[in-house]
Amino acid sequence: MNATIQERRSSARIPADTLHQISLDDGASIDVKVAPPEGTYEQTASLRDIHSSGMCFLLTEHILKEDDIIHINTMLGDFAFESDAIVRWTMGSYVGVEFLDSRARNAALLAELYTEKLLRYLDEPEH
Repeated sequence: MNATIQERRSSARIPADTLHQISLDDGASIDVKVAPPEGTYEQTASLRDIHSSGMCFLLTEHILKEDDIIHINTMLGDFAFESDAIVRWTMGSYVGVEFLDSRARNAALLAELYTEKLLRYLDEPEH
């Protein structure tokens, strides 16, 4: 995002490139499938970062606006992650969403990313 814009998000983020480095995969990007809840169409976005209550992704040529409800799904390593979400902000092609589902599987995945894998990555002497 634009470096001149002040960061107002309060939750710590795990950037997509860090997710790759902590053993998810070697791909150039992590795809996020974005669709309205009724599933009439689907677009593919690129994950920018993820945190315990939401994510940011890059989605070109979108018509999303604040307070839109969408459904997202992605693969984080071998784990399929999905949730309904509300659009909290857009800035050009960047979209920030808050997860609406609190399914135990999704919460457990995010907790694992924040603790075990991230801490293991940070403890390595050369990363």
